[in-house]
Amino acid sequence: MTPAAKSDVRSALERHDRRITWMDVLRGTSILLVILHHTTQIVAYRVDDVPEVFAFISAFFAPYRMPMLMFLSGLLVAGSLKRPAGEYIWGKVRRILWPIVVWTLVYAAAEMVADPSQVKYMPWELGFWNTYLWFMQFIFAYYIIALVIRWVPIWVVMVVPFAAAFVIPGDLELLQRFLYLMPFFFLGAFIEKYWNTYARLISARLAWVLIVIPVAVAVYSGLDDIWVRAAGDERGGGLWYEPWAAVPAMLGILILVRLAATIPEVRWLAPVRFVGRYSLIYYVSHYPVFAALGWIAMKVGITNAGVGLIVIFSVTVAISTVFALLGRRMPGSLLFELPRRMWPQRKA
Repeated sequence: MTPAAKSDVRSALERHDRRITWMDVLRGTSILLVILHHTTQIVAYRVDDVPEVFAFISAFFAPYRMPMLMFLSGLLVAGSLKRPAGEYIWGKVRRILWPIVVWTLVYAAAEMVADPSQVKYMPWELGFWNTYLWFMQFIFAYYIIALVIRWVPIWVVMVVPFAAAFVIPGDLELLQRFLYLMPFFFLGAFIEKYWNTYARLISARLAWVLIVIPVAVAVYSGLDDIWVRAAGDERGGGLWYEPWAAVPAMLGILILVRLAATIPEVRWLAPVRFVGRYSLIYYVSHYPVFAALGWIAMKVGITNAGVGLIVIFSVTVAISTVFALLGRRMPGSLLFELPRRMWPQRKA
């Protein structure tokens, strides 16, 4: 990548003045892997045990799926922080908190329709909000933390939660996950600040040599899942938010991001870029969709796990794409964000 190109990337990260296509590719790939992982889970629950290769694939990408999404969100936080605090908070409320509320209610309604006996919580209870949207809840919290402690050195908000994750009891799984992912978010913010130095230290040529590191981490994660299952633990293994796995996962992400920054804007990646551009819509909509499809698969008597997985994954992506198309304009966009004009505009 030429110095001019690096400056262009740095400029875009600071001002959000254009799409950064390689970020859309990484974000879209991560979202598709999330959908595939969840599809694997619902097929195993509703249909039959999935072929081992799909369990391996889920564990293989475990070190990178959600951490990569966190890292990419952190890359953009500095540009957001240049706005006035009120406008910054409103942006996160209308584009993150609002869809959390909307889609939690959608998910709860779907659960009630599918099996009223399984409804355990009411909207005023904390357990009601403990859904698949934990990822967006975390991002919202990280953005607020970034605003509140904006004068604290970034390395502090990377090291402190990383260390704290080691002392959190295993039964506080959600808190440990929150602390595990927080350094990835602020690592993104750190790299944004020193993007040109990072791009110079890890050249594209060096990144191709170092790619063995993220591949080795992913292979170990996949094999660990196989070993744990072979030992009789049906929950499986893999590097799922284990605190000691954070450092190799971070190193792997830094290498993968450096390589991704060299990806040309080729036409065949357009569908992945589209998913990345509307990643929030795909994320919030996919879970109720594939859960409903899994329930339907069980009701109609589908017994072939491989067929069920392919069908459910494909239809989930297709329906989420329809949501993405509808969500680009009113009134469909109200499912995913509040109108920008609801915030009073500053007078010139």
